[in-house]
Amino acid sequence: MNIPTLFGTTENAVFNQLYAALLAYVVLKTLYEEGKQHPFIQSASFVSFTRQFIEAQLSIEWQLIIQTFIKNYRDLYGIILPKTG
Repeated sequence: MNIPTLFGTTENAVFNQLYAALLAYVVLKTLYEEGKQHPFIQSASFVSFTRQFIEAQLSIEWQLIIQTFIKNYRDLYGIILPKTG
């Protein structure tokens, strides 16, 4: 991972920021891999997918896959996830 700027210099601050970056990567990679399994999804690189996700410019197909993935996760583990944007 290339993290250009850290917002703190203590050992704990650096550890927390690296941990958050790793978690974000794992979540995005999981969503990307889940979406690639669907035949109607246009192929896109992981970097392109990540940029579109961050900028909220994913196609409706990707949005539906992500919503379905979250619903399945919630149903499987019985976890109530907060509703966001």
